[in-house]
Amino acid sequence: MEYSNKNSGKGIIVVCLPRARIAPEAVEKIKAGGDGREVFIASDEKEMEPLVDRVEIGFGDVPFSLISRMPRLQWVQLWSAGADWLQQYPELRGLPFKLTSTSGMHRQQITEHVFGMLLAWNRQLPQAFACQSRREWRKIPMEEMSVLEGKTMLILGYGAIGAGVAQAALVFGMSVIGVRRSGPPVPREENGVTVVSASKVRDQLPAADVVVNILPLTEETRYSFGAAEFAVMKKTALYINVGRGATTDQGALLEALRTKTIAGALLDVTDPEPLPKDSPLWDLDNLILTGHYAGFHPNYNDIALNIALDNLGRYIRGEPLLNLVDKSAGY
Repeated sequence: MEYSNKNSGKGIIVVCLPRARIAPEAVEKIKAGGDGREVFIASDEKEMEPLVDRVEIGFGDVPFSLISRMPRLQWVQLWSAGADWLQQYPELRGLPFKLTSTSGMHRQQITEHVFGMLLAWNRQLPQAFACQSRREWRKIPMEEMSVLEGKTMLILGYGAIGAGVAQAALVFGMSVIGVRRSGPPVPREENGVTVVSASKVRDQLPAADVVVNILPLTEETRYSFGAAEFAVMKKTALYINVGRGATTDQGALLEALRTKTIAGALLDVTDPEPLPKDSPLWDLDNLILTGHYAGFHPNYNDIALNIALDNLGRYIRGEPLLNLVDKSAGY
C-alpha cells in the first residue's frame, strides 16, 4: 500500500508493521511529517523486497536480512527497545545508517509487571488462585507470607526502566542498589538509590533480597549471571528477569532453584523462547513464569508512533535523534 506525496529527489519511508498495528490516520501523520517522501506499508519481507532500492527511512520491524541491500537507507526506527538481533547480523554494525529504538516507553508497564510478580510471590497469590479453582477456602499460614518493606533490591541494568522500578521500590520502603556498566568506581547516591559499577556486582549480591535483571543482551552480557552469582546470594533471595533470557545461565538458575540456593525466581523471559514444553522449569514450585509480555501496553503502538514522529521531525530538521542505538555495542 502506498501513501503518495511524490518527490523524486528523496527516498521513501517504509512502515514495516502488520496493517492491524498501523491505522491509516497514523500513516497520514507519518506522511505529513515526511517532507514530501512517499510512505509505503510493507507488512512482511515479501512486500518489502521490491522497495529495497528506494528506502531512506524504515519504521517498525524492518527485515534485518534486507538492510544490507538498501543503498539509500539512512535511518531505522525500531518499534521496540531491544537490538540484540544485531548479533545475528554483525555485517550491519559497520553500515552508516542510524538506528533508534523506543527505549524508555516500557518503564511503566515493566515496573508494574515486576511488582505484580513480587506481590504475587509475597502474598502467595498462586496458591490462592489454585484454591479458588478448587472452590477451596484456605487461609495461607502467616509464616509463608512476606513484605517488601525493609528489604534490599539490586537492579542489574540500571537505566530508564530500572529507575522506574527503583522509585516504586523506594515507595514500598525498600533500599535499592542500581548496577550500571558505566557506574562510578565508588558507590554514590542518585535519587535515593545507591549506584555502583557492574564490576562490583558480586560484592553487592550478598546484601540483596531481590535481584532484578533488566540487562540488554549483548556479547558481554550473554550468560553473565550464573552459578557464581547465585552462590553468593541469600538463600531467601528472589531472582527476577524481565530483560533477556540469555543474560542468565538457565542451567545454573535451574540448579539454584532445585537446590534452594535461592528462594525463587520470577521470570518473564527464558532461553529459548517459547520455553519448550519438556523444560524442567515448568515443574518447579518456586518459580512464577510469564510469557515475555512485561513490556506490553494497551496503547503500545500509539506511544511508539509518537516517539517515531518526534524523531522524524528531528531527522527532517537535521537534529540529533533520540534513543540512538550504538550498533557496535548492541544497545
